[in-house]
Amino acid sequence: MARGRSRRLALAGVFLLGLGAIVYLSSSLGDPGNQLDAERGPFERLAHKLSASLGLDFGGVITRDGQLYLRKDVQHVELQSFLESPRGSAASGRNWDPLPAIVDFHRQLQGMGIRLVLLPLPSKATVPSHAGEPVVNEGYDEFLHLLESEHQIDVVDVAPLLVKMSAEGDSPFLRGDSHWSPEGMARIARLVAERTSVQLPTTSYETVDRKLSLTGDLARFRGPEYEETITTRMVLESNGQLWKPRPYAPYLLLGDSFTEIYSKPDNGWGKGAGFAETLSLEMGAPVDRLSTAHDGAFKTREALMKHPERLANKSVVVWQFAMRELSFGDWRLIAIPPVNGQLSPRGSDSPQPLQGTVLKTATMPALTRTPYREAVREIILTDIRSGSGLVIGPVILMGLAVRDHLPTGMAQWEDGDQVAIEVVPWSSVESAQDRLQRFSLPLSDQKLPRFWIK
Repeated sequence: MARGRSRRLALAGVFLLGLGAIVYLSSSLGDPGNQLDAERGPFERLAHKLSASLGLDFGGVITRDGQLYLRKDVQHVELQSFLESPRGSAASGRNWDPLPAIVDFHRQLQGMGIRLVLLPLPSKATVPSHAGEPVVNEGYDEFLHLLESEHQIDVVDVAPLLVKMSAEGDSPFLRGDSHWSPEGMARIARLVAERTSVQLPTTSYETVDRKLSLTGDLARFRGPEYEETITTRMVLESNGQLWKPRPYAPYLLLGDSFTEIYSKPDNGWGKGAGFAETLSLEMGAPVDRLSTAHDGAFKTREALMKHPERLANKSVVVWQFAMRELSFGDWRLIAIPPVNGQLSPRGSDSPQPLQGTVLKTATMPALTRTPYREAVREIILTDIRSGSGLVIGPVILMGLAVRDHLPTGMAQWEDGDQVAIEVVPWSSVESAQDRLQRFSLPLSDQKLPRFWIK
């Protein structure tokens, strides 16, 4: 009797030790939202499966009102401002301040004639359970202000769009996963394309819709009630093959698992339907992509450091990372090696189509007939898309506002007008056109690149 009791106690002790090991492994070997299942090692997958099958909610997952959240996503919106030094061991060995790294990266790209656009992606924790404003870290608004006002770095803030989607009954996120739904990704891709497109539509793509039934990484082994059916939209090239990144494209997307989730088949959520593919579809233009599955604050810049040739022929870099990286990412500085083959920001000397919005016009007197046989007017154009994709606005357009003593259509242009023209760099015609009478902009605007309207 005593021997049987001792055996049961021993077995119980072994079970508790094993359970403790499971808890330790499931909480310390990785966060489900940071690592897709294919990335875990065998030991890590075993710990995750055992803890989930036992109904344990340890590690990186939090359950609130029936919703599953990545613990770090919740901590990010609830913790102190990420612009303040973390307390205790949270900052040990980590470059915690995102601002120096972002500003430094911006300046490096700016020196190459490349525009940087930030895309910090919110999580489910950002969307309130009831109608209201986005739930963000207390330092987020100051972060946006500092980047946009003091450093002139463009940021696409998509939190309001996600809250609007949720209020309309469209879920921007997967129920059992920390990533966006195909619908959420598509809405954001449309917004980002509108804000960042640099090239006129040059490519036609085909699409194929595919239905998938899966359980997300946060809910795996929790039961069939967390299985969800989604429809992904695969993007095909004109030859019927799956979309692929184009290193020659003027547009580069740096991304993490949000970029990859519907793109790479190893992730289990389909293929050829990811964020870069959807951006190409929205813009009708090729896109280059460099992505890593996690650590978007550091890993994608590291990949770019190893492959600086991907910056050749680029005019814009969109840097997508999970918003929680602002609190938990490694924001060390990285020097990008010199790029061989970077083209001039003005593009080719050959004529190319250009579309944009008139931002500012040189003042002209009211004209019916002028003493000048020909006269030039200067215009500032912004929100530019060009044939090459290499023209970064704003720029100064110069063209004939007077021809044969009569005003041309350009003389009627006003602020806010949308125009479509064909241009060449001013330097290619300057020797012939510089002698003409000119209606000029103020001297403070004269440093912008110049183009001549053909």
